[in-house]
Amino acid sequence: MKGLVQLESHERESYRPARKVYSITDKGVEFLKDWVLEADEPRALDDFMLKQYNSWLVEPETMIGVLRAKRTEHEERLKIYRAKIAGFREQQAVFPGRDPLFSSIAVIEMGIRNEESYIEWCDRVIEALGRDEI
Repeated sequence: MKGLVQLESHERESYRPARKVYSITDKGVEFLKDWVLEADEPRALDDFMLKQYNSWLVEPETMIGVLRAKRTEHEERLKIYRAKIAGFREQQAVFPGRDPLFSSIAVIEMGIRNEESYIEWCDRVIEALGRDEI
């Protein structure tokens, strides 16, 4: 995998150690293009969801607390994603498909939908635990 990036320069600020600045080479761009089109390997669910298969072992009140904390975590991530999108939109209203920010916005928007879905799921399970039925 040599030759995918190249050292551009060493930058030094007066109070920090020098940092190296790299750029992607043409070979690196081609490698990245191939990787983008490569088929993905299936992945397991996230650990939290795997734990939920056994959440019946825990008292409902305790699980409600765990789910509320998880919901808060996803709310915070949702705020970050929405702020990023708003920041991009302040720079420019529309991004053409060849603009790197087009892809960034598309991925962040998917992240927003995932976070909204996770929050909705947490709410549903918290409510079901409160009723003691699903």
